[in-house]
Amino acid sequence: MSGAASPDRWGDEHSIDLGAVDAPPDEAAPAPLPAEPPKRRFRFPNAAMAFAAVLLLLAAGAVAVAKWAPFGEHDAESVVTGFLEAAQAGDIEGALAFTDQPHATGDFLVDEALDTRWSIVEVGQVASAPSAREGRYVSQVYAEIEAFDGTRVGFRYFVGIEDGEVRIENALSGSEAYPAFDHLDVNGVTVPVDEAMGITNIVLLPGIYEFYPELPSTMELETEGVLLTLGNRFIPLGAEYADEWLPIPWPTVSPEGEALIEEALRAHLDRCAIDPDPVDCPFAFPDDASRTVAPAPGAVWEITAYPEVRAQWWGYELLQGFILVTTVPGEARIPVVVTEDGTPRDAVASCPVWADGLYADLDFAGGAAIHRPDGTTLERCSSLVEVD
Repeated sequence: MSGAASPDRWGDEHSIDLGAVDAPPDEAAPAPLPAEPPKRRFRFPNAAMAFAAVLLLLAAGAVAVAKWAPFGEHDAESVVTGFLEAAQAGDIEGALAFTDQPHATGDFLVDEALDTRWSIVEVGQVASAPSAREGRYVSQVYAEIEAFDGTRVGFRYFVGIEDGEVRIENALSGSEAYPAFDHLDVNGVTVPVDEAMGITNIVLLPGIYEFYPELPSTMELETEGVLLTLGNRFIPLGAEYADEWLPIPWPTVSPEGEALIEEALRAHLDRCAIDPDPVDCPFAFPDDASRTVAPAPGAVWEITAYPEVRAQWWGYELLQGFILVTTVPGEARIPVVVTEDGTPRDAVASCPVWADGLYADLDFAGGAAIHRPDGTTLERCSSLVEVD
């Protein structure tokens, strides 16, 4: 039989600690350590766990918001509000202090160019986000103002936040102006325009601006001359839609101006009848290979009918006033000597009179003058008729 112990005896047998061979013979084995008590498990009610989760989410959200808009929306709104309030009060230096161009200058960034007959309707932040540059953030603030007549215009300002500074970055948008004259008059402030360019750049604060308020009675503006502006948005008073382009109004001739042009044209033609040689005079004989025509000795042109004209505004590039367009030609007659086949004879020649190629210059003193623009062709007598 095998000498293995029976399973019934495993509990009675003694185990041998082989490591005890190296222990000192007289040292007693250490007493066993007491068993550790079982760890206690804590249970939380579901409501408490949910409340804690909400607190964690709010804390994380607060951190995210702090990184997204470190100065809060009210900082951006207050900067735009301060800018508009200063502009509305006529404080140019105070308004510019809220922008990224605090030392900006311009022909119309002066007290005399401001019209404060407008009010602030709305200011509110609509967006905010970090920019590509680390540590910089940009908020978008919508603003709306209203003119004294109820016309409104809105604009979205971009407010930059960086290094503790909050500044409007698009408060001063330069606009191209195409004036109708050799000067630009805004709210009574007049600046010259380079005639070679025919264009000027201007910067305007929010407000109301009237173009050419001192226009003489000989001219009228084709469209409304008073605008409400905010940022780079411009709207004529009473209009429904704003434009991103500065709408400079163009002049037309008033009934008083039409009468003055007619008077000036007649005076000009009367001078030409006496001395027809200047290049701005329409009196001449057409070329004819079959005959020659010359004024009779001592003869001058006699205007029997003056032409009827209308004046239309010329292009801004030339700045040369109102071009005259003939609607009904006039007539002028002169005693002449006609030579055909070497034989002269006396006659009276009739020639139509045109004003095309001339222009009327209406000045701001209420006067009018007739000129011939450089580079234009004057319509002269192209057909000659002998009359009795």
